[in-house]
Amino acid sequence: MSQISGKAATSMPSISSSQRRNTFSGGGARVQSATTMKNTKTIQTTRFVPPPPPRRVRRQGSLPPSPGFCSMISKGGKSLLPNLIDEKADKRNVTAKASSSSSSSSSSSIKPDFEEGDDEEKIILYSQRWVQLGYLACLALISDWVCFSVAATPGTWDSIFHRSPETLIDVFLFTNVAFCFLEPQIVGKFGLRNVVVSAAALMTFGCALRSGLEFNDFIPFASFMPSYTEEVVGTVLVGAAQPFFQCTPTLLSSRWFGKDERALSTSIAINANQIGIAVAFLVGGLMGQTNEGLNGYFSLITLLSGIVTIGAFIQFQEKPPTPPSLSQMQQEKERKRRCKAEEASRDVNASQNMGKDELAELNFPALCKRLLNTPGFWQPTAAFVASIAISNNVSAFIGTTLGKAGVENAFEADEFGAAFQLAIMFGSIFLGGYVDRSKKYKPVSLALIILSVFLLIPIGAGEVIPDAYVLFSLVLLGFTVGPVQPICAELAVEVSYPEDENGVVALQQVCGNLFSAILVPILAFAAHGDLLFGKLSGDYAILIVLGLVTLGYFTTFDAPLKRLEADKAASE
Repeated sequence: MSQISGKAATSMPSISSSQRRNTFSGGGARVQSATTMKNTKTIQTTRFVPPPPPRRVRRQGSLPPSPGFCSMISKGGKSLLPNLIDEKADKRNVTAKASSSSSSSSSSSIKPDFEEGDDEEKIILYSQRWVQLGYLACLALISDWVCFSVAATPGTWDSIFHRSPETLIDVFLFTNVAFCFLEPQIVGKFGLRNVVVSAAALMTFGCALRSGLEFNDFIPFASFMPSYTEEVVGTVLVGAAQPFFQCTPTLLSSRWFGKDERALSTSIAINANQIGIAVAFLVGGLMGQTNEGLNGYFSLITLLSGIVTIGAFIQFQEKPPTPPSLSQMQQEKERKRRCKAEEASRDVNASQNMGKDELAELNFPALCKRLLNTPGFWQPTAAFVASIAISNNVSAFIGTTLGKAGVENAFEADEFGAAFQLAIMFGSIFLGGYVDRSKKYKPVSLALIILSVFLLIPIGAGEVIPDAYVLFSLVLLGFTVGPVQPICAELAVEVSYPEDENGVVALQQVCGNLFSAILVPILAFAAHGDLLFGKLSGDYAILIVLGLVTLGYFTTFDAPLKRLEADKAASE
């Protein structure tokens, strides 16, 4: 990228319809910039024009300055905003040559497949967004495949290590919760691409430990299961990597997808892990019946994880050249202004080091405090937690549940376990697309929660009703309970806009996985008790009560969809 700037300019080169103009205005001067993209090279010209008349009108749809830095806009009767803009322009002049080669190479690989709007605010969607989504979904799939890898073969695992497989699931979930706290700050500091690729490498190493490392004839896999300690350490590494795949879907959707695609893309990325659980039931049930078979099964997971990691290293990118929606464009401007002003209020000299497009580091505890005070945030978070708790625990104990219903064939139980997970994904894609078009977050979520509560009843009463009703209810439950997670994740992002999407979902994942981990031993104990009223299993009675409480609380949701309003206002 090359840049030409000056204090005054008598003429401005003609700008074609494919150019994009951005105007920043402040107290004493106005800066106009025009950017032309042609054959992966960008030319930016800048001129300073005289100050506008005293009357100032804020463009409809733009966001007002946040309270955190309002006092910095005017100090002593002098505007600070032009100085901040001038410093940014000077920094771009200095770094233009150094970044030109990298910018050209990254832009040349991203091709637009949709354009909308005029030259002032053109919205471009790039086909690369589907590649980004594919890698994030595959990594999430593998991570939960590891978590539930022995759910279909508990007997084999117990015969080798004399330990319950539920213990390993709890280790995974508690590790996941711990790293969900760190994930927003790590992503904010190192960037989405670096963190996702590094987490993928960490997950691959954890999978390798679980499968056993023994280089024999250039084959890096052992022919026997490693020690239990290596299994636990490998599981901890994969659990530490998973938050960087499961907390970032809304961030990826906001950066890459249009306003009518976000719920769909978030649904695919968040619930791709359910496909991993389905694969665990099918492949694990076929391969993991012996010691050697279980080792080969774990080695297969390691190989696939390594392939996806290499692909992500080559193809996964940080962000598109231009924002995919007007709300994202406004959000990025708001964050840069907030970051500049708040940093300047602490240390004026430090603001010169804050030239990146996003915050260099996100203060997650401060974000959590702001979210706690955001109207309408906790209702979708409660529904998200209930959904993930129900789906995780139904998956963990599905063999026991179907055994009570009279399904004695192990592979048949695995098939219906896989069908439950696939129904979660299909339901999320179908209903996520509908919510994208209609924006009916609350009515759809309420309907799904009600249906899920009713479907839990026949599953919990499997000992006293025909197994056909149990199996049908199980598959339909996946279709209703699974979509609640991505829909409520997007709803929480809507009401908390313009807060960081990644931090919002990280907080939801912390609550959801922590609650699931606590619930696992409680449900395991309740499942072996007497039937309530002579019909209902104790573990499903707890899940039904959880659903009813969540339903009652979610009905109190009444908050504006701020991101949707920003999109509408900016497009008018």
